[in-house]
Amino acid sequence: MRFFNFGAAEKAEGWQILSPVRAGAHGVPDLNRLIHKRFRQPMIDSSRKQGWSRKYPKPMGPEEIVYGDKVINLVNTDPKMYWNGHRKVYPDKDNPYIANGEIGMAVGFFRKKGLPDLRWKLEVEFSSQPRHKYDFTSRDFSEDGNPVLELAYALTVHKAQGSEFGTVILVLPNPCRLLSREMLYTALTRQKNRVVILHQGSRSDLRQYISDEYSETARRLTNLFGPPSPVVINNRFFEDKLIHRTARGIMVQSKSEVIIADHLSRRDIEFLYNQPLTMDGATRYPDFTIEDAESGQNYYWEHCGMLHVPSYRHRWETKMAWYKANGILPLEDGGGTRGTLIITRDDANGAIDSSRIDVLLDQLFGQKAGAS
Repeated sequence: MRFFNFGAAEKAEGWQILSPVRAGAHGVPDLNRLIHKRFRQPMIDSSRKQGWSRKYPKPMGPEEIVYGDKVINLVNTDPKMYWNGHRKVYPDKDNPYIANGEIGMAVGFFRKKGLPDLRWKLEVEFSSQPRHKYDFTSRDFSEDGNPVLELAYALTVHKAQGSEFGTVILVLPNPCRLLSREMLYTALTRQKNRVVILHQGSRSDLRQYISDEYSETARRLTNLFGPPSPVVINNRFFEDKLIHRTARGIMVQSKSEVIIADHLSRRDIEFLYNQPLTMDGATRYPDFTIEDAESGQNYYWEHCGMLHVPSYRHRWETKMAWYKANGILPLEDGGGTRGTLIITRDDANGAIDSSRIDVLLDQLFGQKAGAS
C-alpha cells in the first residue's frame, strides 16, 4: 500500500497508455475498464464491504474509482467558490485550483486506528500539486450530472497534449479514421524515455502517415490570407498550397520528389512511388521504382534531401548498405545483379538541379517521347 501514500502523485506520470479514440475495444473507456478489472479488482472488492471491516471509501462513480486509482480531473474547479465548498484541500494552500486535465492518484481515505471515520470521501493528490490532497465525495458522481473524475490509466492522445510521461504505451487500431500524421506525432512525442506501440496489423502500414494525404494541416481550408483552393484526392479535400503533389496527382514527401516524378512523367517513364521492396525477410521503401521493360532492368531511385542531419545520414548509410548486401549497386558502380540504385541529392542550399535530372535520364533511357 505504500505506493498510494501521501506523495504518490509524483509517480502518476511515470507511464501512460494512449489511444486516438474513445469508442470501441481499443478506446479509452474500455482500456481503463480492462486495466481496472485486471489489476484493481481486489481493491474494488475490499471497498464494497459493509461495516467496519471496510477501510476505504466505497467505489465512486460509474467507473467505481477506488483508493489507489490513477485519475484525471475533468472540470476546472476553484475550491474557494461556494458551490465547491465540499472540495477541501489538505494541507491548506494559497489559491487552490484544479484544472481540467490534471492527473493524480487517489491516496485516501485510509482508515487507521485513532483517526476519525472519513470513509465517505476520496482524497486525490495531483501530480501538479504534490503533497496536497483534494476531497471528492459522492455528490461529484451524481447520476444527474457528469462525473468530475475518470480513470486515467488510458487517455486519448488529444487529452494528453501538453503532457509528458516516462513511458508511453500507444494503442493504434487499424483502420483508424481519426488518426492523422499530426496526431501520431503528438502521441510519439509524449514520452520522455520510451514508447511502446501496440499496432493492429503490419507496422509497415504506419508509413502511410508520412504522406500529406494523412495530414490534418494539408486538409485545413482557410481564407485567413486569401481564398482557399481545395483539391480532391481519394475523396478527401486538401488545401492546394499545403501539399506536395505531382502533375499526375501523386502525393509525395518533398518538392524535390515532385520534380523527379514530373521529369519521369514527361518522358512517359512508368514508376511506382514508395513501393515496398522485400529481400531476405527485410522490407525497404525506395522513393521511386522503375521497371524498364526494354532492358529488363530494375532501377531503384533514392533522393537524399537532408544529409546534413546526422540521424538522416545514418539512416541513409544503413539503407545503402542494405541495398549493396542484396545485390543492388549504385549506377556509378555499374549496377548490381538484382538492380541498379540511382542516387540524387539536394545541394548545400537544399535545392535540386533539374537540369542534372534531365542529363541523368538521357543517360539511362535516351530521348524518350514526351521529353521536354
